[in-house]
Amino acid sequence: MLTGLTILLLAQSAAQPAGIPPDWDLKPHVEKIGPEVARLRPLFEQLQPEKWTAAGAPQAYEKQYKDCLAGIGFVQNAAARLAEQPAKLTLAVETLVRLETLLQFSSSVSQAVRQYQNPAVADLLDSEIGAAGASRDWLRQHVTDLAAVRERELETAEQEAQKCRAQTLKQGGRR
Repeated sequence: MLTGLTILLLAQSAAQPAGIPPDWDLKPHVEKIGPEVARLRPLFEQLQPEKWTAAGAPQAYEKQYKDCLAGIGFVQNAAARLAEQPAKLTLAVETLVRLETLLQFSSSVSQAVRQYQNPAVADLLDSEIGAAGASRDWLRQHVTDLAAVRERELETAEQEAQKCRAQTLKQGGRR
């Protein structure tokens, strides 16, 4: 026999959550993220962080440079997984955090490029960082929407569980 909570949970898992567009509407937005950050790689591969440290730059810039190269792959991987399950909150948060981290480190590296390599290259890098972050606002809103929907689902499930408990206690007292 199915309880009210079981029916509710089955209905929620079968249907797309209210307030969230269907996966086929979300997927194209997510699929833009990988190519946007991929455009950073050729620019990073032209940089010369070892020359920066030789010119007096802090060693941290070299580490951030390496973190950026790795971060491009991390964002692409997270975005690819999110494209397969665009309504999954944990994947959306992971993708957002990885994208934010990449953009932050990239901006720092751009400052090093401006000071220790070539201001024109830094301008080009800044332009591509901006392009790579084009999906950031959409992704932030998507994470916020997903979290709000999941909170409402949890509240509804909790209310139904309370009703079921109360009904079970009432029925238990009649026997």
